[in-house]
Order: sequence, then C-alpha cells, then structure tokens
Amino acid sequence: MRIIGVDFSGAGADTHVGKTWIAEGLLEGNTLILANPNRISRDGLTKKLAGLDKPAVAAMDFPFSVPEVFARCWQKRPDILAEGATMPDLWAASAILKWTNFKGLQDELRIVEFVKQQGEPKRACDPPESYSPLHYANPNMVPMTFRGMQMLNRLWQGPTADPVIVPPLPQPSRHGKIDTITLLEVMPGAVLRRFGLPHTGYKDNSRRLGQREDRKKTRRHILDELPQRINPLTTNLPGVYAQCLENDDALDSVIAAITAALWVIDRKRFIIPPAPGQPNYNQSLLEGWLYIPRRRCPNPNCEEPLLN
Repeated sequence: MRIIGVDFSGAGADTHVGKTWIAEGLLEGNTLILANPNRISRDGLTKKLAGLDKPAVAAMDFPFSVPEVFARCWQKRPDILAEGATMPDLWAASAILKWTNFKGLQDELRIVEFVKQQGEPKRACDPPESYSPLHYANPNMVPMTFRGMQMLNRLWQGPTADPVIVPPLPQPSRHGKIDTITLLEVMPGAVLRRFGLPHTGYKDNSRRLGQREDRKKTRRHILDELPQRINPLTTNLPGVYAQCLENDDALDSVIAAITAALWVIDRKRFIIPPAPGQPNYNQSLLEGWLYIPRRRCPNPNCEEPLLN
C-alpha cells in the first residue's frame, strides 16, 4: 500500500517548489520503506493525490475543519449549516473565499471579531497541546486551515482517479471503484507526545545559532528514539535520517507518514471518533477528527489497556 505523509504549508507564496513537504513510502506487511522527503507546491500535492490510482493512505498536518461554534456563525454562507451539514459543506464554502493576505482572510471571515467575543474555541477532537484552527496570533494557522479545506474540496468534488475517503465521514467522495484514497488529519507534535518524545523545541523557528543547535539536538534525540516507539511498525529511518535532522518540516512529513502506516496496521492503537448514535457523532462529521495514537503503558510487559 502506498503511504504519504504531508507537512502542509498555508504560506501565501506557493511556487512550483512550495513550502509543503511530502514523504512517500510503500507499506509491505509491517515494514514501511520511505523515500527522502521533498518539497511540493499545494497545487502539485493536490494533483498528486487526485492522480493516485491504487489504494493509499495520506496523513496531512492541517485542520480539516473548524470548530462547530465558529462554523455556525460563518456569515459568508449561512445556508450551509442546515441540519445534517458535514465537512464537505464547509469545504465547498471555503472554495469561494479569496484573499491576498492574512489580514484579508481575517476580515472576510470576521475571525478577529469572533475571537474577541468567544476566544479561540477548539474542536472536540483537538488535544490539549494543540492550537485552535482559529489561532490568529500565529500567521500560518488560519491560512493553513482554509487553504487545506480548499484543497479537500477540490479532491472531494473533483475527478480523482479513485474515490476519496475522509474518516469519520461514512461515505467516500463517490462510488464505483473498490480502490480508495484515505486522507487522515494528523498532528506530528501530538504524535510525538504520545510516543513519549519531545513534542516542542524541535522546530527551527529561531534565528539564534545556539537555539538552532539545541533544536537540532532535540531532533536527533527524536530520530534516535523513534524506532523503539513505533512497534509493531518498522521503517528505514536511517535512509531519511540526515534530511530529517537538518529540516524540521521534513521530519514532520516523515512522522505523518509513520502515523498513516501505524493506522493501517494497528488501528486499535488510535483514539476513534464516535460511532453513529453516540454523543458528538454529528459534531465529528462537521469538525472532523484528529488521528493520533494512544500512549502505550510505560511498562512494556504490562497488560494495561492503551492510554489516551
């Protein structure tokens, strides 16, 4: 099975190279063989996912939707949230949005006004260490969320080679073929935390040489410990080690790919969304679901259940 991990960028300048990173691999049994991660544009990523004609799972690092309370206050499309509205309704609404910069997006969606009144609400699936998809103090979060939703709309509505599945949505984008492309929302930092590894302090967001070296040491620690934390999955991590050590976005794309592979072979390890008839089921269809593994019992010989 083909496995793809994506560290998604919402940056305004999206050239033919782009600031998004993609890690690709093949999963055979419990072994994931990865190629070196590469940069890709958002348009290039969309075309790659749309052109997949064999079963694949792609894990992508951006919020697939917004909190329900904000969606219900969305003034641009008040008609989309009738009873039974789901993520594809929001993706379709996001497709009509146009902006030239972050402030323009804030103004169009009234995000600043909303946050001043109600704060930065999270979705039901967001873990404590995550930010809200409306975290406007971070200049990347809101554009990343909405550009990601626009891409999902293109994949959901467009002529993909194979139908697209976005769990927890119960149905694929269309019927007619057995092979499907599954898209999962992931958060590499949260995954690292569940692995018992540093989930902060490994991103190169400082210009100070000393801090950059410290962050590189943290990435080295993550890469050295990662193989022991992903059982029963094995992977050729030494083959991508050097690039992940030098570039934190490349590392995030590899962590996303590892998460996708784990989801395929050990789905019980993941916190699952509500089933039909359970509380918050309809909310999860609108807000989406973040797929992160449970923590394992600290004692490798214990028989305790997996921990949240």
